[in-house]
Amino acid sequence: MVNKILPILLLSVACAFAAPTPKDGTVKATLKRPANPVQLKDVHNRDVRRWANLATGSSSSIPAINADVSYLITVGLGTPAQDVDLIFDTGSSDLWVQTANYNPKSSSTSKNLDETWTIEYGSGDASGKEYTDIATIGSYTFTQEFGIASTAEGFTGVDGLVGFGPDDLSVITNKGENIPTPVDNLYSSGQIGSDVIGVYFQPITDGGSQETNGEITFGGVDSTKYTGDITYVPITTASPANEYWGIDVSSVKYGSTSVTSTIHGIVDTGTTLILLSSTAVSALYKNISGAKLDNNSGLYTIPASEVSKLEDITFTIGGTAFTLTPSQYLIPANQVANLGGTSGDTYSWIGSLGDNESGLAFILGQKFLENFYSVFDTTNSRVGLAVAA
Repeated sequence: MVNKILPILLLSVACAFAAPTPKDGTVKATLKRPANPVQLKDVHNRDVRRWANLATGSSSSIPAINADVSYLITVGLGTPAQDVDLIFDTGSSDLWVQTANYNPKSSSTSKNLDETWTIEYGSGDASGKEYTDIATIGSYTFTQEFGIASTAEGFTGVDGLVGFGPDDLSVITNKGENIPTPVDNLYSSGQIGSDVIGVYFQPITDGGSQETNGEITFGGVDSTKYTGDITYVPITTASPANEYWGIDVSSVKYGSTSVTSTIHGIVDTGTTLILLSSTAVSALYKNISGAKLDNNSGLYTIPASEVSKLEDITFTIGGTAFTLTPSQYLIPANQVANLGGTSGDTYSWIGSLGDNESGLAFILGQKFLENFYSVFDTTNSRVGLAVAA
């Protein structure tokens, strides 16, 4: 099996807190994003490298932290629990933690499986030994198989990663079997009623770099976190997007101007940007006078004289229009300097994925999902989207 976990952004870690366990058969967790965001030039490079190998063919809620370019979720491992803040990623399906952040000898329930593992990603790799132990999310516990990374190039300052993609993406084993994700284990143990997660993100708007402003609901959705109805679409049949949380987008429009016809791609919490194929990006930015690629960051800049003239960008998914206003697809001016951009310049969160057309023409990452509630439904093999509350 091809190793499919690709590079994840380097972030320093802040602590998450467990939210109260609801009484509706779901579990909730908060998401958070830590301080010290990386530079814009690294954000684009990281996102493109993350999917480079793929493109070429090679209900319970807990808090989540928005690190501006990535989100973290706190999971307890072991008995007693050792809390780790893990990158929350729907584009992979493994849980692994650095040796510095979890000690199996300090847990009375850890079990060494006498297996080794290696995960390859765009800028290096991670490897180590495989264990099982008790995992805790909120007040719920379950047995989880995971890796302890003795080496993890490119993950300095990060406790580890937890994937919530389809479990056949898992590679934390040298025996080739699929490893259930935490939501799979919560479902199979009867603690949640559906193998579903609902995800709520919020953008940072005040220039800050650390906020606890997101939520994951395991086993269902949180109706207070979205407005209107959820539009559900089946996993696309187009390869390679169908191996992930892949969907079809029937059109992308800038104002009333069509940028693409039907394209296939991926919805992914582990990607920061909104990425389109180079053909679609060119078709998009030719509508904006003076828009140009900034070679330093890999992102597009918009002349100040054109900002007030910008139009909405609309993605039609499952017959529903999901619209981004200019204020939603532009990097807030008070964040540009913090992210290493040129103060006074206007940057767009929408960048190029490269020359990918068949089966992987877009990635709807965090900067799209911060505006919409998303549902990843393993039980029914579908993705849901609604306008975020």
